[in-house]
Amino acid sequence: MFEDKNYSKLERLKKGLYSAKNVFVKKDVSGLHSKNYDVKTDWETEAPVIDDNFNNNQMPIKNKSKKEKNFVEKFLIFSSVLFFVAAILVLFTIFGGINNISTSNVDISVIGPATIESGGELSLQISIDNKNSTDLELVDLVVKYPKGTRSVSGESMEKFTEPLGTIRSGKEVKKEVKAVLYGEENSEQQIVVSLEYRIADSNAIFFKERSFDLKISSSPVNLVISPIEESISGQEVNFSVSVISNTKGDVNDLLLTAEYPFGFEFISSDPKPDFSDNAWKIDGEKQVINIKGIITGQEGDERVFKFTCGTPDDNNEKKISAIFAIAEKSLEVKRPFLGIDLAINGDSRAEYILAPNKPIRVDVTWKNNSPEKILDAEISVKLKGTIINKTSINVEKGFYRSTDNTIVWDKRTNADLAEVVLGDSGRFSFYFEPVGISTRGSFVNPEISMEVSAKGNRVFENATPEEVISTMTRTIKISSDLAVTPRATYYSGPFTNSGSLPPQVEKETSYTITWTVTNTMNDISGVRVISSLPPYVRWLGVVSPSSEKISYNPVGGEISWNVGDVDSGTGINIPSKEISFQVMLLPSVSQIGQTPDLTTEVVVTGKDMFTNASLREVFRSVNTRLSTDPGFNASKANVVE
Repeated sequence: MFEDKNYSKLERLKKGLYSAKNVFVKKDVSGLHSKNYDVKTDWETEAPVIDDNFNNNQMPIKNKSKKEKNFVEKFLIFSSVLFFVAAILVLFTIFGGINNISTSNVDISVIGPATIESGGELSLQISIDNKNSTDLELVDLVVKYPKGTRSVSGESMEKFTEPLGTIRSGKEVKKEVKAVLYGEENSEQQIVVSLEYRIADSNAIFFKERSFDLKISSSPVNLVISPIEESISGQEVNFSVSVISNTKGDVNDLLLTAEYPFGFEFISSDPKPDFSDNAWKIDGEKQVINIKGIITGQEGDERVFKFTCGTPDDNNEKKISAIFAIAEKSLEVKRPFLGIDLAINGDSRAEYILAPNKPIRVDVTWKNNSPEKILDAEISVKLKGTIINKTSINVEKGFYRSTDNTIVWDKRTNADLAEVVLGDSGRFSFYFEPVGISTRGSFVNPEISMEVSAKGNRVFENATPEEVISTMTRTIKISSDLAVTPRATYYSGPFTNSGSLPPQVEKETSYTITWTVTNTMNDISGVRVISSLPPYVRWLGVVSPSSEKISYNPVGGEISWNVGDVDSGTGINIPSKEISFQVMLLPSVSQIGQTPDLTTEVVVTGKDMFTNASLREVFRSVNTRLSTDPGFNASKANVVE
């Protein structure tokens, strides 16, 4: 059934699946058997061979496809074998075959001391052994030293490079390198010796390195901080740091830096710092730095000072490159039994910068911090400074003793000081001024010192009273009086002016403007004078002296005179700095009856080299009322038709 040849196998199978009868008959499956094919050696075309088992609907398979398949299989097998053989050859070459160039066959040995004194000469014996079967070419020996290392001749040398040329196969090269090492005592130092080389017919750079460790046995310098264990909060503390040479000769070109704790305010040092307030250059066998400052804090607070000495960095002379010695000092903050504080014009910092021509108000506050009462308390302020105008001193609830320049408050001037119990407090004030500006030319770098003292007798039960004393110092530095005097003239000055006086509407009149710079007490750097021209005034570009650095910007009309440095006493003991330039006025009808300004306000700026304060003063503008011109009268000031 369903064996009709007109049906395909798929159709016969489908009819059998849906038939009600079992139409499937078990057939014997033909076994597997081999077949031989005749493979021709030429490319002739043969007729396709069709197996008897194929029916009419199947496509024949060509012999050409079988040949292509066999060729691809053989090619893949051949490529795999070739790759495997090449890999074996590469591994053989790297791990011990012919012409081995492994870096493991380059030995570097370094012989040197295990310890060395800081600042001592270090000699290292370096051997390079080439165990490769090929030469090493373009060989460079590189030695990297710790920071601060110097050559034997004294130059900075943190890296040393020497070309060795070619090292033949099986040969050994020996070199000696020398350097001077610096470092902190007992510090571990590491030196890295490396080799860079090439081989023939290769652009690759090979690298091999070896480390050498040693220890600094001693430092070339010692740091000693003066013994001080505690400080009263708000009071001055003085201590010293000694840099002592630990070698036979002097120590030169070193740097000492300080790290101050929180709550410490630097006042001064002797010698003065070379950088900021915490770095000093050190030379010689011994150098002592005396430091003065004020520590503030709560009872029992610890303040730690850290000092470091070493060689300065080549790229930053304010920074230490190689450390030779480190020292630390701890101070415990104590609260005074009779606490005092002082504010100058409301500022309680240790150093106050006073602007020129400003009065001075001083407030002294006190408080009893002791659980015991204090009897007969006395507070005094001793003034030091020749620039003080003694006649200007005014004291509230106290007495100024001019014989020793001291202001005193005690129980005779203030009954509250007769007996002071725990928590009692108060405030006293006084006022004064510096001497007048006309006499300041004789002063150079003036300052005023105020030494404040509070004392009394602390009373214990059934015990002898104990005197308690608290002291502190405050300093006032006075900035110099930098000034510029602007003048306008017509008849006098270095230029010949033209136009009518009084000035007429819509007609031009030229004027000479003169600026004169003066300075009283301190040297001032970077002085500049700036002003502007109104829109109705024109810049003529005529300047005297012509060597002065003055510029005019037509956009905005700004005139800027770069004066430069101005010494103390300029205009008083030595000639003033002066410049003149010419401008042209063209008045408008809206200015009839007026005296128009020829410039705006004049501003002078600079930096006080003693107080480090930035100075800025503003002075009046000049107009057509030429009050400083000898040939001028007031009737020629106002604009007319």
